[in-house]
Amino acid sequence: MDESPSSRQSPRRDPPSEPRGRRHRCKRPKPYFILTNISKRQNVRNLLQLAAAHGCPAVFVVGQRAFEFDPDAEGTDVPPSIRECVRRGGMRIVRFDKLEACAEHVKRMPCCDETTDEADADDDDRRNARPSVPILGVEIDEAAVDLEDEPFATSTAFMMGNEGSGMTSKQMKLCDGFVRIAQYGGGTASLNVSVAAGLVLHRFAHWSRGDAVRRYCDD
Repeated sequence: MDESPSSRQSPRRDPPSEPRGRRHRCKRPKPYFILTNISKRQNVRNLLQLAAAHGCPAVFVVGQRAFEFDPDAEGTDVPPSIRECVRRGGMRIVRFDKLEACAEHVKRMPCCDETTDEADADDDDRRNARPSVPILGVEIDEAAVDLEDEPFATSTAFMMGNEGSGMTSKQMKLCDGFVRIAQYGGGTASLNVSVAAGLVLHRFAHWSRGDAVRRYCDD
């Protein structure tokens, strides 16, 4: 979104807790992206390309009926550079009519396919031990955590707001937390939505490949 100052306030949420009696260790945290409420065609295309560049296994598209997400359709909005990736399933584009259905789907997904849980745990235990994928909104909000603090715990789905108005109240209610991008100049508080998304996805990639995750998995 073009991040704009918001007077909306949401209750502060604690980070998702780990299951009792077992320490979940996500070996390969993944980024996911929820694309909704975006108005400009170039921003939609940029967001798809950014998601592919940062290794998102899936982009969840809610609504956005003015845009074409079939890579083989005439007038497709899937950028040429990632069409083959989408065709072969390297990045899936999953459509939803309603945001609530999308959020329910995301929050039912296991955070990862591989863990370092105890070797004697059965498959059901392994599934139950994995937390689901949280949704983090990118918004200027009193509950937001600075992106540079890397407030991630596992695979995460990111959701941006509209270019002009930011996140809707419905979007914010479905988020498990928020991140904000610190700025150091005296200019506008607004960033182009694709610029903001690029910063967030890159920071997540930095965290997921960093020492903190390696130490956590090697303990």
